[in-house]
Amino acid sequence: MKHNTYEWRNKKGQRIFGQSWTTEQPKAMICHIHGQSDHSSRFVHVADFFTGKGFNFFTLDLIGHGKSEGPRGHVFKFAEYLELADLLYDETKKAFPDLPVFLYGHSMGGNICINHALNTTKQVRGYMITSPWIRLAFEPPAWKIALGKTVKSIYPGLLQPTGVNPEFISHDKTVVEKYVQDKLVHGKISASGFFEILTNGKNILLNADKLKYPMLLMHGTGDKLTDHNASREFAALRPDLITYKEFEGLYHEMHNEQEKQMIFDTMYNWITQKL
Repeated sequence: MKHNTYEWRNKKGQRIFGQSWTTEQPKAMICHIHGQSDHSSRFVHVADFFTGKGFNFFTLDLIGHGKSEGPRGHVFKFAEYLELADLLYDETKKAFPDLPVFLYGHSMGGNICINHALNTTKQVRGYMITSPWIRLAFEPPAWKIALGKTVKSIYPGLLQPTGVNPEFISHDKTVVEKYVQDKLVHGKISASGFFEILTNGKNILLNADKLKYPMLLMHGTGDKLTDHNASREFAALRPDLITYKEFEGLYHEMHNEQEKQMIFDTMYNWITQKL
């Protein structure tokens, strides 16, 4: 396995940190997009699994996240995230033009990848989505929503804590402790960032008819951060293309649960069927 890092630029000229893990004679490419407040280096063990199975794994840090530029947790328009999904796809195809590409998104990255699937014309073989932020598993206070809408129009870059309880990411206490200590996990989101994600989550359920690509959608029923019922609703709208897998009791980061091998094997088996 070979590890490389990259410095890419988005349309605004912001530096985007990318990295890849590649193997000899790869069968396909996996392009990964992380979630809110997260960063790509928390998925090294996932990359290790896939490279061990003969797949190249490319990923990046979203703007305002990890080692990429931009105010922490801020995006003015959701299109900036979709642009990065295109950037990641394009860079992987430059490196390995003849290999099929799968997009893999977790949490907010799942929202980004689903919206990408609803809008793109690129040659994507399929999408793998885990614990997508289609809808939150809790209802933010009404006053906070009202205040946020006002602030968004006046000061879209205003940052606030996400309020995420680290205990809810995984049952594995070691994972939680590393998450809390990780200096690249910033725990912030801007007013415009929050509402752009929220709006585009709602749009997923309204535009399911636009889906043209096969998709593996997975969610744990114990997720206290993003709503597994929203994933179930989306899957029910497109059973012709969406393979939906629900995992009883698992928390938000299924790839960091004790049962993670079951998640990895499900993804591997699905990809293999699509090659």
